[in-house]
Amino acid sequence: MGKVRYSFVLPAYKARFLREAVESIMAQTYRNLELVIVDDASPEGLYDMIKDVCDERVRYYVNERNIGGTDLVAQWNHSLEYAEGDYVVLASDDDIYHPQYLEKMNALVEKYPQVDVFRPRVQYINELGVVTGVVGLMKEYTSQLELVSLIETLGNGIPFYLFNRRALKSIGGFVNYPLAWHSDDATVLKMAKEGIAFCADILFSFRLSGESISTKRNDYKSLKQKIEATEAYYQNLPALLEEAVPQSEQDLHYRQQAKDHIPDWRRAALSRWLFSSSKGAIIRCLPKFLRPGVFSFKELVSMYARHLLLS
Repeated sequence: MGKVRYSFVLPAYKARFLREAVESIMAQTYRNLELVIVDDASPEGLYDMIKDVCDERVRYYVNERNIGGTDLVAQWNHSLEYAEGDYVVLASDDDIYHPQYLEKMNALVEKYPQVDVFRPRVQYINELGVVTGVVGLMKEYTSQLELVSLIETLGNGIPFYLFNRRALKSIGGFVNYPLAWHSDDATVLKMAKEGIAFCADILFSFRLSGESISTKRNDYKSLKQKIEATEAYYQNLPALLEEAVPQSEQDLHYRQQAKDHIPDWRRAALSRWLFSSSKGAIIRCLPKFLRPGVFSFKELVSMYARHLLLS
């Protein structure tokens, strides 16, 4: 195989949907790709499940020890080191790329060569593959400052983004926050100095299952880490806004709009943990919620009471 244009880097641990994920990558209509699978010392016999769907474009590595269990983003960045393509996708072991994903991403790369980050529209699926929602509608080209004001509405996740590999490595790889929480948005925003290009077609199925850190109920440890990541992300946003170079008068409006909304975004993100955490975890983390600029005790009691009534 000659020079690789696109690398799918897949840090793998779970076996349940891995074959389907790998098959979706190998079925891409655009063929100049490599798939780098990095088995994170999984006990589930991953290679035996996919060896018959691999070809010369697939490279398979096994970590000597599990990395992602203690630092998920460290495993992402470790896996990134194996990539050789000009552009890279951080794939996952349970999501699905539609056959024309890479073909249409490549068209955007050709149209916007100065841009370092690209994405399509995304649909959510459940464990059975049933579509449960669609997110991510935006203009074909969006500036960095406009993206900051939009990113809260675009849906979380990193596997559907395509990154310029050299630009990604120049910022130190994927931004590392606890549990990789907000690492997706932080990385995308840093990579969008020259804007982001978007395809309006639904080209990716994001699986929400009970095995995901996004859907598992938080215990004390995970709740604490998510709060810490949330705080770090929103504390770093103002600096990114100041560093961003406006491309138009409208960008100045987007910058101010984002600055004005950061406190609300932070509160909204933190409030979500009240609805996805155990009572014991919330009680132990109360000092992290009950602070100036976050929540009063009365607000917390009111929100949690409403949640109990609606659940």
